[in-house]
This record gives sequence, C-alpha cells and structure tokens, in this order.
Amino acid sequence: MRYALFADLHGRPRALDRIMAAAEQAGVDELVCLGDYLEANVPRRLHDPDRYWPLPAVVDPDPSLWGRLAAVRRIRGNQEERIRELLRPEQTPPELAAILDAPAREQLHGVLALHGHQIRWTLAGGPTGYPSAAAELLLPVAADVPRRPVVVVGHTHQSAVFEIHWSVAMSGSVEPRVRVVAGQPGAALPVPSDTGPSDAVRRTLVVNVGSAHGRTQSWLYYDTDRGEICFRTIARARKESERAR
Repeated sequence: MRYALFADLHGRPRALDRIMAAAEQAGVDELVCLGDYLEANVPRRLHDPDRYWPLPAVVDPDPSLWGRLAAVRRIRGNQEERIRELLRPEQTPPELAAILDAPAREQLHGVLALHGHQIRWTLAGGPTGYPSAAAELLLPVAADVPRRPVVVVGHTHQSAVFEIHWSVAMSGSVEPRVRVVAGQPGAALPVPSDTGPSDAVRRTLVVNVGSAHGRTQSWLYYDTDRGEICFRTIARARKESERAR
C-alpha cells in the first residue's frame, strides 16, 4: 500500500490539484489529508458558537472542492472543528457535513495519523534541515505525543522529524527529551513495526508533514511494503505562487 499524506490545504483547490497529480505520478493508492483541508473565515478572536453565522461568513461555499475532498481520506483538524462549532446543522449543506464528519486520528499500517492541534508545541529556535514555512522550529511536547512507533502530524506548517525516547522518563517523573532528527528531503525514513502495546514502545518518531499550500508544497510518500516514509515537495514558479494568494 502506498499513501500520500498531506496537511494544511486550507481550502485551496489548485493546491489539491497539484498534490493529486504528484500522488498519481508516484503511483499512490490512497490520499490522506491530516486536517485543515478547509479554512474557517471567522477570526479566532471572534469565534462564538452561540452567535448565528451565515455560511459564507464561516467557510467559502465550494461544492466542487467539497466533492473532491470526499474522495480523500481525512483527519479532522482545528479548522474543521471550528467550522462545525460555528454552523448549525440546518444550515450545513450535506456535501459539507460529509467531509466535516472525519475522525480525530487514524491508524495506517503502523503509523498513527493525526492533525497535531492535540499536541502542545514549543519554540526551539533552530534550523530544521527541511523546507519550512517558518524561520523557527516548533517542537512537540512529549507528554502530549501518543506513545506509538510513528506519529505523523500536520498543523504547524513545518516539515521535520522528531525523536522521543520514552525510556528516559520511565524511572521517574522526568519528561523525555525531544530530539530533532537530521535528514534531507527525498531521503527514505524507515518506519519501525508496531509489535506490541503502547507501554512497550521505547521510541517514537514524530513526522511533521509540512504545508500542502504555499510556494513549496510538502507531502509524504509512505510505502507500507518497503516500510519507508519519504518527504516530497512540489515547487512552483514565483508568479504562479503569487496568483494563488
């Protein structure tokens, strides 16, 4: 099985076109979006579920995009949660309701996929070694990370790999250190097999897929037969990037 995993599309149809085209060229069997495939129009500071919000004020009406996203395996992100909170059932089109009804996490052949807003993030201040939409790297708080061999996330719009050794904290209350794993885009990352219960897992890799929109789009190629994950990017010309804004 070969997956294309991506996140943070934020309702951009052309970005989805490019991800789908790249996945098809790579021979992918299934696309998985790790949340924030839509964009909530209401600013966070004005978020008020008790107030009536017209549909266009909450999310751009785009039945074509909604229909295409229905064919993608989806993980619920914070944008989708906000849209669900702001829209009443009677004003939510069936096509939109169908794609908002997504799980918070999925297990994909030994890889746990989630959006990442369930995890707290702290600023590290160092370079990632991977393409990043931000100048500084955000590290996941180990206490919030599920104890699984591999956890794949989105949310922060950064492409990076982190390593957590749980054995460091097993003898006391010390929280494990989160280490940045060095690497290069295009290099294969081995996926450890999930062979036991979570409390038996000694090491977790947290793979942050990056953003599916922007001048450089990021996604992950996951080959379950080979047991490998590989970062992929789609670079666009500057003029095309400016038109998409």
